Amino acid sequence: MTRLALRVPPIVVLAVFVIIMRYAALFFPFLTLKSDLHFSVPVLVALSGLFLILISSIIFYRRGTTLNPLKPQLASILVTSGPYRYSRNPIYIGLVLILAGWGVYLQNPASIFCVLVFVLYINRFQILPEEELLAQKFGVEFEIYKFSVNRWL
Repeated sequence: MTRLALRVPPIVVLAVFVIIMRYAALFFPFLTLKSDLHFSVPVLVALSGLFLILISSIIFYRRGTTLNPLKPQLASILVTSGPYRYSRNPIYIGLVLILAGWGVYLQNPASIFCVLVFVLYINRFQILPEEELLAQKFGVEFEIYKFSVNRWL
């Protein structure tokens, strides 16, 4: 694993990207799109991400396993129900939706590009190391789950 793997809490990465996206919009104002897009659209996108995070977290809580993204090895069971039937990472999808909502609000392609960079970062430094540890801990059960459910969507 690399130095950044499982070191920075995803919520901190999200906060950093929110700031980066704002500065990207400020540094590239000529890219800003002038749109009559109603304020409710980005709010709806971000709230759907928050809802997905909440539902996914409740499932972890009810199953009695850890939600700590820095210590996936502490997982007591492999959660495969609820949103986890459709994606192995619904919480990270929720974070992406929050950032996408922010990007739509900023209406700047440079900001929206940052969402892609966030996905690449989370994939490399959070999801892949998590999956390695889950494969070690849950073996065949995780491999079957991994084969049948997509990483993102």
